[in-house]
Amino acid sequence: MNKSIFIAGILCFLSQSLYYPLQKVISQSIDKPPTIDSNTNNLVNPVSLNFKDVFNQFGDNAERLYQHYGTFALEFLKEYKIEGLALLEKHGREMANLYPLINYRDIFRLYSNPDNNKNNLHIFSPETLATFYTTFGDEGVKYIANNPENFFLINEDKERGIELINLANEKGDMVFSLIRKHGIAFARLYDKDVLDIVIKFQEDGLLAIKEYGEKAKVLFNLFTDDDIFYQVIKTYGHKQTIPIIYLFYDNKDFNSQIYNYLKTTSAYGWVSYWWYGIETSAADAQSDTAIRRENAQRAIHLIFELGNDFIDRFEILDINNVKEEAITTITNKLRNFFISDIERVSRKRIRQEDITFQDKLFAGLDILGFVPIGSGISKVAKLAAKGAQFARTTKGFRGLVHLTEDLVETYGDDAVQFVAKYGDDGIRVLKATDGKILKLSQQYGDDTVRYLTKYGPDAGNVIEKYGDEVLLLARQYGDDVVKYTMLYGDDGLRVIQKYGKDVVLLSTLYGDDVIKLSAFYGDDIIPCVSKYGSSGVQVIGKYGNDVMQLAKKHGDDVIKYVGMYGDDGIKLARKGKVGLLVMRFIPPKVFSRCIKFVKYGLVASILFTFATHPIAFLSGLIKALSWLFGTNPVVVATVLGLIITFLLIRFLKKFKIILKPFFIFFFLSRKLRMVTRPLQNLRDTEVQK
Repeated sequence: MNKSIFIAGILCFLSQSLYYPLQKVISQSIDKPPTIDSNTNNLVNPVSLNFKDVFNQFGDNAERLYQHYGTFALEFLKEYKIEGLALLEKHGREMANLYPLINYRDIFRLYSNPDNNKNNLHIFSPETLATFYTTFGDEGVKYIANNPENFFLINEDKERGIELINLANEKGDMVFSLIRKHGIAFARLYDKDVLDIVIKFQEDGLLAIKEYGEKAKVLFNLFTDDDIFYQVIKTYGHKQTIPIIYLFYDNKDFNSQIYNYLKTTSAYGWVSYWWYGIETSAADAQSDTAIRRENAQRAIHLIFELGNDFIDRFEILDINNVKEEAITTITNKLRNFFISDIERVSRKRIRQEDITFQDKLFAGLDILGFVPIGSGISKVAKLAAKGAQFARTTKGFRGLVHLTEDLVETYGDDAVQFVAKYGDDGIRVLKATDGKILKLSQQYGDDTVRYLTKYGPDAGNVIEKYGDEVLLLARQYGDDVVKYTMLYGDDGLRVIQKYGKDVVLLSTLYGDDVIKLSAFYGDDIIPCVSKYGSSGVQVIGKYGNDVMQLAKKHGDDVIKYVGMYGDDGIKLARKGKVGLLVMRFIPPKVFSRCIKFVKYGLVASILFTFATHPIAFLSGLIKALSWLFGTNPVVVATVLGLIITFLLIRFLKKFKIILKPFFIFFFLSRKLRMVTRPLQNLRDTEVQK
């Protein structure tokens, strides 16, 4: 009996002693991915085996990203390495939400495209963005990333959306503004000629192009510089004039009833010579193209001279259906105009308009939707109109609106084309560099404007100094190459040339010091920063060569624990492998309380930890043994429990004489409680009565 009680007491003690350490070691949360200790060989969780290389390369960063985004993050890191790390750090949540709606390769293309404004992508739900990307690809996403309003135009219909994307690729993103305001048919026709037409003829030109399409465009292109044509359009409008003029233009055989009639009179030769300066025989010998143009010009002159008397001779249903009335109905005024030098009808003249070219330019851009309502227009509108020929974006047109005469006088006509291309950014860079950007952009290309816009005038000095050397690296590894060359000069350029895109991306993520540290400590920096991120950068920056030497000697995780414990961590790391094991396997809260005893020696610190926090000590011991032997922590805990049980039994056998009275007292107390319990129950019953 005594032996049974003795063994039961031992088992009770062991179960209480080992329960909590085992619970901490092997229990995992059901609601989130299990924690993977990258410094241990975790044989329980298959994730640690499947992505062993990922955890070895990215350490704490991989652990943290896995906790947030699951195995998607590990797959992404495995495939795209440091590029994947950079994207996960910046856009991890949004990218994880897109998976598995689209595969991680498409997600990488979506978020690594420098033309996409990533912040605008977050406006759309993952389902919406995934469907749109699957339908329209990278080209479509580019336009909604830069202007989310374009989504509704493109996504309305697949075929129409693809057409819009092709139009935008061909003519610039301004087509979306045109479509919103004037429809897709007008956007199809839009080019620099249409821009000139709208600037000069304003609403009349716009409405004519919208209503009559390519046919109106042909006439405007032929006569856009003809003052009489301008006066005819502004006086009588496009609806009454364009169909009639096109009827004459399209009638290359010149078989109009009016002109058939005029040919029978002596006035025909006189009219031809008086208006056009050519003989009748010469007119007959011209090419079809010239004849068609002259026919249209005759119609323009007739409308100008006769006005409504001539226009009323036609019934206009649409531009393809214009009916000319019978010649017998021609009025005497029309007949007398051609056959009499004396009788003249009063000709309706164009009203005198006090409209400046500046007004026309602004009105044209406003009608097309390229400038915001209420914007001003500069005095140098003629030069701005010249620049409008080169503008392919709404940004370019708005820049032209803000162009000043002083800039053009200071930097020449090249400034007009430059602003048309880069908009307000071009104006700012022009001023910041005192015009130097004009030469740089011509010599090194459009990228220079972007660099100076992002990093200021000093970027221009870097480009002048290093030329194609720095620009080639920037095109390969990203715009920040220019920034780091500005900061660190020759050393920065040398580091980037040696370590490439990895060092640029890590510097962008974890601070500019990555470049500087790479210059000092060489190849060891990128692996450390890849594992420990900004914490690693801070530790190396603070402790320098001291911590780097310890990391080479004892392993990279020296940097991790020095980052956690600071000066105490560096002191313990100097104790060697044992000190590192203590930091690695003792819980941080316990370590922070016991580290103050390290001044008395490492052994004293360990004993104090065991005395004050036995459960935490046992938990750390199990982890350490599991790591040393490369086995499952449960197996280690079981073996350790059996060893402790065996030792306790051996110990108690030697001291059973001393301990026996305590067990006898415990046994007798229990018997006495059982005997007195009925009497206590009886007493309680009487009290209740």
